[in-house]
This record gives sequence, C-alpha cells and structure tokens, in this order.
Amino acid sequence: MGSFYGNVLVARACDEVVPLLGGPDGTGIRGFALPVGPGHTAVYPDPETDAPDLAGPLSRLLGAPALGSYVFDSDVLIMHLYADGELRHAYDSCPGYFDEPAVDGNPVEVGVFEFPEPVGADPDAFVPLAFGPVDREALESVLRGTPLDPDDGQDGRYVFANTQHYDAMLCLGLNACRLSTGYHYLSLGGLPHETKAEELLAIG
Repeated sequence: MGSFYGNVLVARACDEVVPLLGGPDGTGIRGFALPVGPGHTAVYPDPETDAPDLAGPLSRLLGAPALGSYVFDSDVLIMHLYADGELRHAYDSCPGYFDEPAVDGNPVEVGVFEFPEPVGADPDAFVPLAFGPVDREALESVLRGTPLDPDDGQDGRYVFANTQHYDAMLCLGLNACRLSTGYHYLSLGGLPHETKAEELLAIG
C-alpha cells in the first residue's frame, strides 16, 4: 500500500498560525502543526478534513498564501494554491487518474497505462510560498514528473508521488520531510526526520 496524506502549507510563522486556528474565528479543525521554515507552517488536518479545500479558508483567515496538498496511494499529487480565500492555481500530477475508462458509457479493460502530462506545472505559481531563491528549472522538472535524482524514477518519471511532493517542497527551500507527511502518520508517533515530539503542536 502506498502513502495517503494531506497537509496545508501556509506562508506565515507557526507561532502566529496556531493561536489563530485555536481562536473563536478559527476553522474548527482538529490536527497538528509544525514550522517548516522561518515564516512557514504546515497544518495537518484530521482525515475528515480535505486538505486542498481547507487551504482556501486558511488563506483568508491567516492573510497569507496557502497550499493544500494531497497524495493518494503514492500515485497522485494534488496541490491547490489559494490567496485571500480564492483558488489561484491547481496542480494535478496525473489528470484522469480517478476517471473510470469507458466507451459509450460502458467500462472498458485498461491495457498498458500511459502517463498523462501533469496539469498546472507552472513553477512561478508556487514561488510566493518559497523561502529564498527558487531554481525554477528544477521545480518545473519536478512538477512535470521528472525526478531530481534519476534513482527516484522509472523511465524518466517519478515512481512515487510522495517523493515528487518532497522534491517540490525542497525546491521551495522548505522542510520537505515535514511537508511530505500527514495527520495519520503523526498521530501514530511517526515524526519526520530531526523533529522532536515537543515541536509538534496540537490544534483543536
């Protein structure tokens, strides 16, 4: 079984984000938070909350860009970027993955799978969330599905969407280990590399 997780990256410091989420005007979510950069926070909502959709209200509440990401079974990476509560950019590493192949409305047996081109592979859209300079060429390569490390790929493409997500966050100068996990793993004690238990902040 592959990895399933979602989180929201917010371009605002963790010590500012957590009190607002727990206040009377918060979203009412339950989850965890970790700092992932000097002015960046990862919010890990419980599994009942859709991370890509949560990014919208968080961007409005916190007054900062928010990126909701979801990895499904290590096969697909979905990322929705919001600002002021409005969807500004959408990324899908494997469009059509959830569609059942059909002819005239009848399901058909799938033969050799051909990877579709990702949708939304525009590195400039993600720059507002970065810490420091961004290698746009490297980020575009990642978004188009070409691994930074050839050993992470097969036939020139990522094998695992969570590795692709890790590399995208790395290109943004953020803590990629903390951004490539979710509530389920954290709740079981699976802390990211070099993360102490006391750094994990509870929400709700």
